[in-house]
Amino acid sequence: MDRTPEARTIVVSGVPQHELDCRRMADKLVIHFQKAKSAGGDVEKIKYPTSIKGVAYITFEEKEVADRVLTVEQLLADKELEKEYPLTVYRFSEEVFCYTHAEVDLSLFSEHEKLVKELRTRNRAVRISPLQANQRVQVEGPFTAIKKLREDLLQLLETSQREKSVTARDRRRERQSSRAVTPEQGAAPFSSETDASNTEACLIWLDTNVFRYIQHVHKDDFDWILKKHDVQATTQVEGELTGVTLKKSYQGLWQLETAKLEMEQWVSNVQSRLHTEMIHYEKDFEEEKFLQACKDVSCGFPRVLFTPVEGHIDIIGNSSDCYLFCQLVEMQMKSSLHDKDRWLSTSPGATDMSYYSTGRTGEPNSLPMTMNSDMHRMPGNNLYSSMHCDSWSER
Repeated sequence: MDRTPEARTIVVSGVPQHELDCRRMADKLVIHFQKAKSAGGDVEKIKYPTSIKGVAYITFEEKEVADRVLTVEQLLADKELEKEYPLTVYRFSEEVFCYTHAEVDLSLFSEHEKLVKELRTRNRAVRISPLQANQRVQVEGPFTAIKKLREDLLQLLETSQREKSVTARDRRRERQSSRAVTPEQGAAPFSSETDASNTEACLIWLDTNVFRYIQHVHKDDFDWILKKHDVQATTQVEGELTGVTLKKSYQGLWQLETAKLEMEQWVSNVQSRLHTEMIHYEKDFEEEKFLQACKDVSCGFPRVLFTPVEGHIDIIGNSSDCYLFCQLVEMQMKSSLHDKDRWLSTSPGATDMSYYSTGRTGEPNSLPMTMNSDMHRMPGNNLYSSMHCDSWSER
């Protein structure tokens, strides 16, 4: 039996941050996880606070206790706390050191409360906030768990759209049956509605940035799959998701399903190799400068796509290309600032350009710019993740 500290350790997220001081909150957590109603036991040590806000690491004396608390819904309640706080608890692993925060848009779904409950059941390692009025939720957890949540959402969305498509087709067929005529009555006149019912369609949901990258770099391959199976495609952008509808006449429905499977496999293969970097800028007026730098650098990177988003620019491509692209953009921006500094040093009256010459950090020639990594995106707006790295150590 594995009795290593890692096997006896759990991760606790959702710890209230502003009600008690850190030492007192750590005591409350220890007491909570020693209670029988929490399925707890003797706690060997606790690490709180950590570099991840609202997250604690708790090590039990016995592995069985760590396994047991994972099976129980944990609700932190104490007379010193203003309210009860649901805690998200999952097994400790190295993946927790890549901890991700995100916002998910659920507006494309129906029965939102039921959906949130199902997502919590499927993804125990992800903390999901209560549903907001704009049909969005905040999620946080290890990057791999967030990635799985994204896959679950895409699967649920595709299933929902397929069910709607089947229902619509059945209704069309019912209308056709009700309009059927006997030979004595004569043939019914041809109508556009009947023509539309002679086609079948299936829907594939893609991340919008992935679809843009495919159109930018792999459009010929995309079109070749459509031509190979003799299907047509239409697209509909829904924020962070793009729906690709494949259409085919009833005479070739097997080709439609084959085209869908091949398209999904090909897209998955392309996406698995993609990496996204984010170039952040501090002020709105800097966006034009960074975009121009990206345009200049992109001439040497035909397989990299850059897309402006509010507050940052997405750089999409393979890992090495994205990294080098961002480095060259930073070098070009620094070079631009050096040129401005030299011009200002020879111009009378240039006395207060410290922001441009020193950046936000006060270090010479540093830029007000940061870059974060994120391998994939999920459905929803503002869904890029800030990734925090931590290392295990005794408090």
